[in-house]
Amino acid sequence: MSIPGIYIAAAVTSALALAVLGFYIFIRAPRGDRPLLILAAVANFALSPLAYHLLRMPLDRLLAKGLGAYPGLYLFVKTLYAPLTEEPAKLWLLLIPWFVHKVTRKNATRLAMALGLGFGVGEIWLLAQMIASHPEYAAMPWYYFGGFMSERFMVCLMHGAFTAAALWRFRRGFVFGVLAAMGLHYLGNFPIFVAAVDPLEFGKQAWGIILSFWVIGYFLLMLTVLAFFAYGKFQPGRLFFGLAKCPSCGTVYPRPFWGANLGTVRYERCPACKKWHRTREFKVPRDAAAGEPVRIHGYDDETSREGG
Repeated sequence: MSIPGIYIAAAVTSALALAVLGFYIFIRAPRGDRPLLILAAVANFALSPLAYHLLRMPLDRLLAKGLGAYPGLYLFVKTLYAPLTEEPAKLWLLLIPWFVHKVTRKNATRLAMALGLGFGVGEIWLLAQMIASHPEYAAMPWYYFGGFMSERFMVCLMHGAFTAAALWRFRRGFVFGVLAAMGLHYLGNFPIFVAAVDPLEFGKQAWGIILSFWVIGYFLLMLTVLAFFAYGKFQPGRLFFGLAKCPSCGTVYPRPFWGANLGTVRYERCPACKKWHRTREFKVPRDAAAGEPVRIHGYDDETSREGG
């Protein structure tokens, strides 16, 4: 018996997400944080199926009975399922005092990305199982699921952005943070509801195109949100590429999102002298972590806070 193509697509997507996002989270973290990040990701692998079957489906059965006479309202309420159930579920490790003690302002964004990655990988397999249960999809080869693979990869990072909102003010305003996470999640799902209702009668094909562009735009927005939670400024380039030191003027600056990646070297423009050059990632000297400032272009703080 052959393996359904969707399972192969799920395996490829999971491996890609773990290799790219997991490697990024791991390699940019201090050595002491790496075991905690691995634990956070692994602990959330099963959370998506559990949240779906133990929270979302019972809730759906209850509301289907109560709102059966109001199909429009029922369809709208269903859009709230994922934000209301998944965002608290991803934070279940906070029930463990040891884990709570490990969460700091400096590692909160990395932890959020690890929790979101683990949850997103579990969600890949939950959806793959659902798709495989439909005969019209079960026989399709794995490479027919390119849309599924690209979307699920992006969602793994989006889940990290949602969770970062919850952990950003973990010690102060945690409830507000969780509500913000739910709001970001809902913002991503709401166009799907609009497409289903189709109030302007665009048609299924037109909405398919609109949603494709929405997913890409929303993904870039979540990159920006992650950068804000990590550094307090909207700089997604710094989130993924770190800092660089200009070989012309010596300025240390957050690397821009737009640039040419040439292996370990990047071709980019210095925001201070405006010159283009090849750079390698600038590592903060150890004495800077002890309190000696290394000024970053566009920032008033010190690089001792770098890596949040």
